Amino acid sequence: MANNTDSFQFFNRSQQINNSYFECEFTIYAHGLCGNVEMPPMQRPCTPALHIHLNQTEYFTLLQGQIGYQLDDKVYSCDIHTCPRPIIMSPLVPHTFWASDNKEDLIIRVRVEPVNKYSGIRQEFFENFVGVIRDQHISIFQVFLIFEHAETYPASLPLPLAKLVVKIGALIGQLLGYKIEYEEYTTIADEFN
Repeated sequence: MANNTDSFQFFNRSQQINNSYFECEFTIYAHGLCGNVEMPPMQRPCTPALHIHLNQTEYFTLLQGQIGYQLDDKVYSCDIHTCPRPIIMSPLVPHTFWASDNKEDLIIRVRVEPVNKYSGIRQEFFENFVGVIRDQHISIFQVFLIFEHAETYPASLPLPLAKLVVKIGALIGQLLGYKIEYEEYTTIADEFN
């Protein structure tokens, strides 16, 4: 991302392993804006909004640094010696995470499963969401469209209302010409076989 704040690196892409799971490494740079511990975590651009996934589990394995995270209504902070291995973000449980200190970069291995070939959180979601944010002035309707396809909803509203708001926003996004995936951001399966 711009300003050297964070990066993603993919290791096991779901197409390589029959769409059963995928893994990536997420780095939040200590010297970047997202490592600024003077700023509240939820105001940093790399902190995902508190959200839920309908059907997928995320497994976070901390590789370096200190992570702060919220699971449901509890907030935790740990390092590689004190964190659960892995931290489990179950379906329908509100969660988010951030860098707790800026002594070193925060590096997390993220595993998502199960992976549906056509929807849910998968590498195409990350590629396109990060690409759109990096290269455009992102529209809330683009966000709604990408997140509806990823079956990911804000936890700030009751789930039925959150789903309705995101679905309506996604429909408006489609009518405005936004897409779920863009060729310039999506890695083609043949490129890594």
